[in-house]
Amino acid sequence: MIFESNVGVLYVIGLVLVALYMLMGIDDFIWDIVTTLFRRLRKKQRLDFKALDTVPPKLLAVTVAAWHEEAVLGDVIDNFIASTSYPRSMYHIFLGVYPNDPPTLSAAEELAARHLNVHVIVNDTPGPTSKAQNINHVIRQIRVFEQERGWEFASLTIHDSEDVVHPYELLVTNYLLDYHEALQFPVFPLMRMPRLANFFRTLTAGTYADEFAENHYTTMVNRYMAKAFVPSAGTGFVLSRKTLQHFGDNDVLPSDSLTEDYRLALTLFENNIRLYYVLERIPRISNKGKVVWDYVTTRSLFPNTFKTAVKQKTRWTLGITMQSVRFRDIFQTKGIPFTGRYSLYKDTKAKIGNLLSMIGYPVLIYFFVSLFLPLQPIYPFGSISWWLCLAVTAMMLERQMFRGVSVYHVYGMRSVFFACLFPPIFPIRLIWGNIINMTATIKAFRQRHLSRRGKAKKPDLKSGDAIPVPVRWAKTEHSFLDKQVLQRYRRTVGDILLERGYISTDVLRKALPAAKKSGERLGGYLMKRGLIGEDELLDALSRVNHMQHVSARHLERYGLERFAGQFDEFLLRSLHTLPMMVCKGGFVCALCDESPPDAQAKMEEAYRIKLKVVFFTRLAILRGLDIMFSQKAKSVDYNTPAACLYDAGKINCEQVILARNYTYKTGKTEYRVLTEMGLIPKAEAAEIAGKPKIFYSGVNAGPASPQT
Repeated sequence: MIFESNVGVLYVIGLVLVALYMLMGIDDFIWDIVTTLFRRLRKKQRLDFKALDTVPPKLLAVTVAAWHEEAVLGDVIDNFIASTSYPRSMYHIFLGVYPNDPPTLSAAEELAARHLNVHVIVNDTPGPTSKAQNINHVIRQIRVFEQERGWEFASLTIHDSEDVVHPYELLVTNYLLDYHEALQFPVFPLMRMPRLANFFRTLTAGTYADEFAENHYTTMVNRYMAKAFVPSAGTGFVLSRKTLQHFGDNDVLPSDSLTEDYRLALTLFENNIRLYYVLERIPRISNKGKVVWDYVTTRSLFPNTFKTAVKQKTRWTLGITMQSVRFRDIFQTKGIPFTGRYSLYKDTKAKIGNLLSMIGYPVLIYFFVSLFLPLQPIYPFGSISWWLCLAVTAMMLERQMFRGVSVYHVYGMRSVFFACLFPPIFPIRLIWGNIINMTATIKAFRQRHLSRRGKAKKPDLKSGDAIPVPVRWAKTEHSFLDKQVLQRYRRTVGDILLERGYISTDVLRKALPAAKKSGERLGGYLMKRGLIGEDELLDALSRVNHMQHVSARHLERYGLERFAGQFDEFLLRSLHTLPMMVCKGGFVCALCDESPPDAQAKMEEAYRIKLKVVFFTRLAILRGLDIMFSQKAKSVDYNTPAACLYDAGKINCEQVILARNYTYKTGKTEYRVLTEMGLIPKAEAAEIAGKPKIFYSGVNAGPASPQT
């Protein structure tokens, strides 16, 4: 009787548990199948990266909130600026720091001194406040910055102080802002090359890589395709100007939320502003000389210890599943589709799934062992619970398969082995990740319980009443990559030539070892053999070196004839140098690939001026010199809108060149291009449209005669 009773109790426990698993998992299984069919409608690569340059670059704002980040802030921002493939005058970085954090404040001020497009925003409240409060303060100061400059930023991108930002993020942002009001780029953790030797040392960080690969390669895309709720990741998150204007003078991010990014994304979703999920990839050259696919993503180092991972995930679990969304919100929120409600349900039930997963592992292990050893069967063969157990096992394997596919696309087959197949059925990294999630969920429940009982409050010194403790920044300690490693994420000439379609992958594969063997640079090797033209090479070089590239076909508007009497024609032709514009203390001059290495130094010494350098082709420089020293009189009005703004100190030389380049590319008026770039406020443009333009006076003084 006792034996039969024990068997009965064991059977009931197993049946209840497997039924719960079935109930929790069957909807996920169906969702995976349905959304996979949706995903087939989405091409792997939707953007033509050559088309990105057809859109004039808009002014973009980037913000980084920092509290005790002096160890990484300088390297992060320096790398961002050195690697970003977007005109430096067209994006500005605003660093939100605190007055009572002198080391971080000092690091931020050093960055602002080095980079003209970096600005320090000191919070009006001592830190740490919340990340949301920090960013809200930065947003208010950006509006003041716009009023002072007479500019309009097209968007605000939020990043963390440890991010490795993809070189094309701002370029893609600029293009997509014409079609979407909010963007979220993928976030993929940085991982060391997985090996048996470092498996346990990188075990915790590996769980982040697996989960983010699954969520940001598969789940987020599926949600977007199914018109469900797409949450923000808090970094790589872009809000358009139009979206920011919806909030008026109110705070954009909720300062009372532990996961302000998730809550903001949900607010946008409730107001029919869809967050567009950007999963784009481009070909590039790996450090081994192979052509690989590279995702336009944010990468960063995540916690690598159990304690720090639990701390971070406790905040996520509490903020998302217990603070941002409650179960009744799924049904009471109006105006969202069924798929949106279901995605919210999936987020809220995660706290239950995290607890159930750990209860199920011992039972599942017992079940498999009982198949081979004479143990009391928890799932007797042929019983309902036995069949349910098989179904749950199949669903578990299906989830591992989906994760394996995601990990493969993001990190490669070696990572799939360590993530999903080491060992099979019960991979260590998956179980360790579940242990972290379970511990974090238990801590989150405990914190919520204390908060409800009023223990998360403090007495007011004046009234004696208990007031809620404000949300503080639960910051994770950060580290950053070595400079040698960061070089892998920067664009090379070969990358540019490949992604712009100037050469094929087959030609590049053959040229890489051949150029290395001959000791030539890749660009020179390809041009000498007629595989690319000079214009194409200069285009690639200008992008790698963050300089402007101007074609020979639209030089007339620069008024080159004005400088003919100020320079020696023979010297300019011998140096392959073309003066373009007057700037403070000197000139903007164009050089080409055939200009001597010391051309800039010789010009500065001869005329006692400072030069700012841009790239031209040899043909463009020769044509420009012909125009400059032509005997024919010109009757062109050089007081164009860009020239007038430049003379007035409103824009710089790079912005002038950009405006004129895109005037030629798009066929639009220079005034309209400047407005689209955000260099002339739309309100001002609308006010003076159709009225005569008031231009500023002529030309600054030229250089002195060369010293002989």
